[in-house]
Amino acid sequence: MSEVVSSAVRVLKDVRHTRSVRRRAENFARGASGVAGAEAFAHLQTFSLAAASVAKGRSTPRAVTLVLPELRPRQIFAGVRTALEFGYKAAAELDLPLRLVVVWAAPEAADLPEIRSYLRREFGDGPADAAEVISIDALVNLSVNDDDVWIGTHWSTAHPLDIACRLGVLRKEQIIYLVQDYEPGFYAWSSEFALARATYNAGFRFVVNSTPLRNYLSEAEGLFVPDERVFAPSLDLARLEEAAHQRKRSPNSQIMFYGRPSKPRNLFDIGMSAIQIAAAEFDRRGISASFISAGESHRSTALAGGQILDVRGKVPWNDYFALLASSDVLLSLQHSPHPSHPPLDAVAAGAFAVTNELGGTRAAIHPRLFVAEPDPSALASRLIEAADASRDSEPAVFDAEFVRRLGEPLNDVVTSTVSAMFS
Repeated sequence: MSEVVSSAVRVLKDVRHTRSVRRRAENFARGASGVAGAEAFAHLQTFSLAAASVAKGRSTPRAVTLVLPELRPRQIFAGVRTALEFGYKAAAELDLPLRLVVVWAAPEAADLPEIRSYLRREFGDGPADAAEVISIDALVNLSVNDDDVWIGTHWSTAHPLDIACRLGVLRKEQIIYLVQDYEPGFYAWSSEFALARATYNAGFRFVVNSTPLRNYLSEAEGLFVPDERVFAPSLDLARLEEAAHQRKRSPNSQIMFYGRPSKPRNLFDIGMSAIQIAAAEFDRRGISASFISAGESHRSTALAGGQILDVRGKVPWNDYFALLASSDVLLSLQHSPHPSHPPLDAVAAGAFAVTNELGGTRAAIHPRLFVAEPDPSALASRLIEAADASRDSEPAVFDAEFVRRLGEPLNDVVTSTVSAMFS
């Protein structure tokens, strides 16, 4: 009976979600009803007409509008954190207020003081003090200035900006597109795949996270992005340096797995298989090793030698750095062009890291970043090599010099980008 009730609850939730999505799309369509040609785009995606539903004018003070896929207190990690940092710095550079528009998971009013406190703590005083945080639904009839700066941060946020430009509501010259991965690859060949690709041809001002991603965009999409618009991944260097200082040599190899089963690009099943192979080899050799998974919750797994994979799930930001400090090797996979933050974090903090190769872009990043083809046996071999190297050497010191080879400093890229908009 309980299974029947649970199934009924899931069905009810799905029905409510479907109705909510439909209502939101209809609301944007009504808001853009006065825009010629808008109806043709009403059924593409829920938010296709969101930006086309604003009310433009010159009387409203200018602002920088950063469009985010989500914003949850205590869950602001690498991609969202980088987007916030870019938006914050752009607003400060232009001396304009910052508006945050959230697509999927807008924070509650009670969360806003914590978010503003986070911005001040991470990025200093400035636009955060007066940052406006709204759901994307609030764009309907929202008064905006013709010369506002808009920043898309994910294809789902750039798509409604693209549609607004096609309909003449916004101008592509006023839009910055912060690209942090090749997002069409997150989907099967589908409408989402095609619409995500279309955002790369929207004519926006592109800013790209890392040279490997820029090079992939050039090859796959013919997209030219100059060096001054390519920034090195924005790592939390202060916390990584502290993690390096806390690192101690241990005869026991602690291996941390960045496990995210809900994200296909993170190759969860391949990673789990590699861990099981490595654990069996450690047991055969009589080597003491422990295994931790962090990223998302999933079932724990029995490993060779009576070991159990300790699943921590999604951990708070500070706890993540504590785990890095106590881990000798990080296994972190990502089958997309951006090298991803966790392997870079690990080697900066003095640990070894193992990741998958992709198009020859990762082998030369750092001597303590071991790469292999995305095959369980190959990755397990590199895990074992990394663990052996860790046990045979003193803890490495903090090292972030390698990051400079992956792009320009973010501050320089922000200055270059916004200066070009108004030169």
